[in-house]
Amino acid sequence: MTAESQSMEELASSLKGLAGASTADLIGIAPGSEFKAEELGDLGEAFGEVKSIVVLAHRLVDPVQLVRFSSGESYRASPIGASFADALLRDACWRIVELLRDAGWRATIPRNLGYGVDDPSHSVSFKKAAVLAGFGAFGKSQLVIHPEWGPWLMLRTVVTDASLEPDRPLSFAPCEGCDSCVQGCPGAALTGRGFDRTRCFAAAGYRMMKEGGSVPHVLAPSPHGFVNCEECLRACAVGDAPPRLQLGEM
Repeated sequence: MTAESQSMEELASSLKGLAGASTADLIGIAPGSEFKAEELGDLGEAFGEVKSIVVLAHRLVDPVQLVRFSSGESYRASPIGASFADALLRDACWRIVELLRDAGWRATIPRNLGYGVDDPSHSVSFKKAAVLAGFGAFGKSQLVIHPEWGPWLMLRTVVTDASLEPDRPLSFAPCEGCDSCVQGCPGAALTGRGFDRTRCFAAAGYRMMKEGGSVPHVLAPSPHGFVNCEECLRACAVGDAPPRLQLGEM
């Protein structure tokens, strides 16, 4: 083993050591070579060669973690917008960035490639990176399915020019013979052909649940908070779903 490879091994060990010792419950590494230039879009142009992607996951066990808040009139128009779980995970991302930069490597936190969006903008597909890092399989719900947690995990990544040893994808096929998420989608956004983003947002997106139905868009009394539809996640046979957020808890 060369001094450089030993140094890289020690660096990877330090990065993964933050799992459980930070707001990340799981940390893995995906190879940057699996992402073509067109997949990285202007992220690759601005950052340069992405040799490794550090993938972080936070397990979702409390419905409050799913509440999203925005700083503007709408989530899309907000300079700042995140769920509680996402905000927590970003703290772990910055610790990963600090470790990499202290070791002399460049690192940055990219945006997620939007759900159902094919045009990247300074972003990377967190789901693809998570599958490559061995976090789980890509399910019919278009979500990453962890062998124990199911779809109940929040993902984040850090890209770097450090050549870290990547983890291996899992041999795991949770969706064979199962269409529970497809059947459970109230907006018919999931089909055998994939995912219809417009249907999801129009019929089932951005709603909160209460007894007997749903209330659209926002959490009372604040216009800046909402929860996404969770029915495809709750239909999944893998993992334990957190309890539903009750109206009186909002």
